[in-house]
Amino acid sequence: MENIGVHDWVGILVAVLAGLVVLTLSLVAIMQIGRAAHLSPTKRTNWVLAVLLAPVFGATAWFAVGNRLRLD
Repeated sequence: MENIGVHDWVGILVAVLAGLVVLTLSLVAIMQIGRAAHLSPTKRTNWVLAVLLAPVFGATAWFAVGNRLRLD
């Protein structure tokens, strides 16, 4: 068994931090989707599925466009 070098630990640390960022982003998006009064149940389900199936894209899309209130 090989020893793990410093460069390997840096890679592991970067991967863990990236995973935590994606997890946090997804959880915050899902919490906001759950609280969004302007969404119908179908749209809310679609947004949650988007965040769960494509966490980075779905959460980014929610923060960019889905989080806006309807004015009509």
